[in-house]
Amino acid sequence: MPPEAPETPETAQPRSFEWRRFAPPIALLLLLAVAILLPPGLQPGDLRLASLDRTRVDQMRAVVAGLPSSSVVLVGFDPDLGTYPEIRGTVRALLDDLASHGARLAFASFTAEGRALAAAEIDRLVRRAGTNGETAAKVLDIGFISGAEAGMVRAVTSIVPSAVTGPLADAIRSRGGGIGAFDLVLIVSGGDLGARSWVEQVGSRLRSVPMVAVAPTFLEPELAPYLRSDQLKALLATLREGVAYAEEVPVSGAPRDRAIPALPMLAGMLVALGWLAVAVMQRTTGRLGPGTRRGRAA
Repeated sequence: MPPEAPETPETAQPRSFEWRRFAPPIALLLLLAVAILLPPGLQPGDLRLASLDRTRVDQMRAVVAGLPSSSVVLVGFDPDLGTYPEIRGTVRALLDDLASHGARLAFASFTAEGRALAAAEIDRLVRRAGTNGETAAKVLDIGFISGAEAGMVRAVTSIVPSAVTGPLADAIRSRGGGIGAFDLVLIVSGGDLGARSWVEQVGSRLRSVPMVAVAPTFLEPELAPYLRSDQLKALLATLREGVAYAEEVPVSGAPRDRAIPALPMLAGMLVALGWLAVAVMQRTTGRLGPGTRRGRAA
């Protein structure tokens, strides 16, 4: 049996273009373009991430607004690296809210992850304050306190190490040097050592200092009972609550609505669609080949 002759450009059959490979990116771009063109308020609450229930947001804002002038707030900063991105915006909005009410902030961490994340937030606050001398009076880095829950218990009576100095450190020492010297404790949770440990180890020993907490969603069922029992004065523990709070308090003094204008974004998507269409046509033409086009013309 003679071997089959190889296909030549004149006898090769045109290959159908695989549209399925390009369907997902085209569909995604079209969907984004349609989403941008949607009106901003179809109905109350439509396409909004912020919670419509403002109960917990109002509770937190009421606690902050009720602080005395030049209050001293202890920030127990112990989130974890995995869940902190969920609450980062909420934490920064709350820190800005406290700062706008004249609160002085002292950061302490009882976990290594919390210490690393606290250092980043302290650096952000310091860069915003500049070098005008106000930073030392309004932001204090107490640092890492070892011992986990045992360290919390020790901090009830003494929380500022002797090596930590500055106007705010002196003010805390003049008030007794322990957690009782603070007007409020803000607990940033995320891992095992969070708001629950604070309530059990510190709240049971020191009932005079109010405590509030920010936590990722998975901790909400665990912490909600403490809110109902008034052991926590306020709690933000879902993403929707955090978004609602951040809308109330613009971070870093930036305007609340910083959305990219629809027209430039839509133009960019249309350009991307056009580029994709050109690439599709070029790929189709290249697969057909000049011999195939001649064969079709004949």
